[in-house]
Amino acid sequence: MNIEKIIPSNFRFQNLLVWIFLYILASPILKTVPHAHLIVQTLFTAMLFSAVYTIHQKIRIMWPTLALLLLTTGLLWSNTLGLLQISEKAIDGLLVTYLGLLVFFFGRYIFTAKEVDIELISAALCLYLLLAMLWAALFMLLEEYIPGSFSGSELPQGHTFRQEFQYFNYLSFITITTLGYGDITPQTPTAMALCQVEAILGHFFTAVLVARLVGIQVAQSFAGQKE
Repeated sequence: MNIEKIIPSNFRFQNLLVWIFLYILASPILKTVPHAHLIVQTLFTAMLFSAVYTIHQKIRIMWPTLALLLLTTGLLWSNTLGLLQISEKAIDGLLVTYLGLLVFFFGRYIFTAKEVDIELISAALCLYLLLAMLWAALFMLLEEYIPGSFSGSELPQGHTFRQEFQYFNYLSFITITTLGYGDITPQTPTAMALCQVEAILGHFFTAVLVARLVGIQVAQSFAGQKE
């Protein structure tokens, strides 16, 4: 089956954007629903696989990325279903690597694009959300290696990957937007440094992205006038 017959290539970033928002919204809302962890885990897996599809035309980078994704999700589901007890540090490390690759690929796509269209705008939104998720995974990995790096009434202790990632996602999104409710706070110099870098990146990303999109649009208009 040709996947492009189901999801056309020119809608791949919009498709990913939908999966990201579904995951972000479902994680807290489905908390009390029976078997919620399986539903949320399925959405998370679909989101990660959808991200691979966005780079499927770049064969050289797609296959290594897909292999990394299969390993990450395989270990994650093994833990979720109780088939194997895999170290959370290993899963967190693989997730950081995978999300880091996605952020790099998406960033390269956006900042080498020559035309502003709905795909480019969708890719930029996906990059912003994936950047926040990357930092959430970094926060979670740091907490695994240095317990007590973060504290707060809402921070789960000894919970599942899904629950921990949900709360660290929350921390990451309020940090990258510099909203900062203060209910979860960094407690170590490393945690503070990560939060500072994410807040700075959030501001720089918006400023640089807007400048980039405006620059491409101006170049398009100028080229159209010359024709």
